Amino acid sequence: MARPRSEEAREKMVAAAAEVLLERGVSGFTVDEVAKRSGVAKTTIYRHYPEPHDLIVSAVDSTVTYAELPDTGSLRGDLAEFLRRILPNFVESRIRAVHYELWAAQVRDPSLVVREPRSPNAPRSAIPQLLQRWQAAGEISPNVDLLTAYEIIDGPLALRSIMAPTTVSTIDIDALVERMVVQLQL
Repeated sequence: MARPRSEEAREKMVAAAAEVLLERGVSGFTVDEVAKRSGVAKTTIYRHYPEPHDLIVSAVDSTVTYAELPDTGSLRGDLAEFLRRILPNFVESRIRAVHYELWAAQVRDPSLVVREPRSPNAPRSAIPQLLQRWQAAGEISPNVDLLTAYEIIDGPLALRSIMAPTTVSTIDIDALVERMVVQLQL
């Protein structure tokens, strides 16, 4: 009879994998190094994560700052608060580098596509929740495509962190939100 998977071992694997990714990037990631750093046997790692890609995705997911879903009572307030809460994901250079390496690696290997996040507060989960709330309140057009809306909300921070990374921390969130609201109400 197989032993149940240890949550403690899984946590050690993910923490070690995140360390490896932050230090070496996706191209320098190895299960051998994760086993060495975590103290967890490779066989155990492969039992939890049969595909190393899944461990990479879990490790990347573990580096993200998840924000509680804001409820300020207004669309503008919710968007501004949400953006302020996720801004650290775009400011910290090592975290940003790992995420961009993963996205670039996905072009070469579609199996790396990020699956559903662990947290319901992850941007991929939270943005649709915010939009649905404000569509129901009539502040967002019912015709807004959720993928397009996600791009409107998440895109400016992502693009700024690529094009002008030293300025991402000084972005004018309130001005950005005003432009987003205009687009979301079309």
